[in-house]
Amino acid sequence: MNAPLPLNALPEHVEHAPRLREIPYNYTSFSDREIVIRLLGDDAWQILDGLRSGRKTGRSARMLYEVLGDIWVVQRNPFLQDDLLDNPGRRKQLIEALHHRLREVKKRMTLDLADKVEKLIAKATEAVEHFDA
Repeated sequence: MNAPLPLNALPEHVEHAPRLREIPYNYTSFSDREIVIRLLGDDAWQILDGLRSGRKTGRSARMLYEVLGDIWVVQRNPFLQDDLLDNPGRRKQLIEALHHRLREVKKRMTLDLADKVEKLIAKATEAVEHFDA
């Protein structure tokens, strides 16, 4: 029988678990992990996964995931690709927005995490440049 569970029957760890998907526009069967690995590499996923527990607001993580989501959705949609190729101004604005988000992430990094964040930003910048080409 498909009787619903009472809300208080859910284990506490489920209620406080991180979102399964943080990359926007990911309507595919790929997990965030798979997308990060495809766009940035396995070592970037290890860094991101390690930083997850130290998040305070998560704003930098959201901005990084937005960059990855924008790249991912365009790569997966030929109509968006054609639109950006037909509209160089729109394409330029998108690339500028991606770089702006990465600069904002860099502004927010703390000294204790600078090495890890710098590696992520370098990999993400490389992904944006590859995407732009």
